[in-house]
Amino acid sequence: MNFENYLKESTAEAEYVAANATVNQAIWIRKTLADLHMKQNEPTQIYVDNQAAIAISNDSVFHGKTKHFKIKLYHLREEQKDGEVKLPYCKTEDQIADVLTKALPKARFETLRCKIGLCN
Repeated sequence: MNFENYLKESTAEAEYVAANATVNQAIWIRKTLADLHMKQNEPTQIYVDNQAAIAISNDSVFHGKTKHFKIKLYHLREEQKDGEVKLPYCKTEDQIADVLTKALPKARFETLRCKIGLCN
């Protein structure tokens, strides 16, 4: 799915769409590792800084706020239920991925850069 072309009606939905795309990549990597006889026994953790998106992934009931989601987005729920991935909450200020995806103030950029091991 090209999620840039998918209209997101809320921040939670946008985060859920991004998490779903990440889960798809994680599943591909897990299957590749299994093919190489390096099966992963623990779920892959995808850190999400939006609690509403995590709640959507944990709730299998269709609600008025989620009924417009494309069915293929529910793949994330299935993978989570099957124990392939886990979506733990990560406070926004600790979201390391932001260093690669957002324009940040210098101090925050430098803090996150160090957390990924690129300190000078």
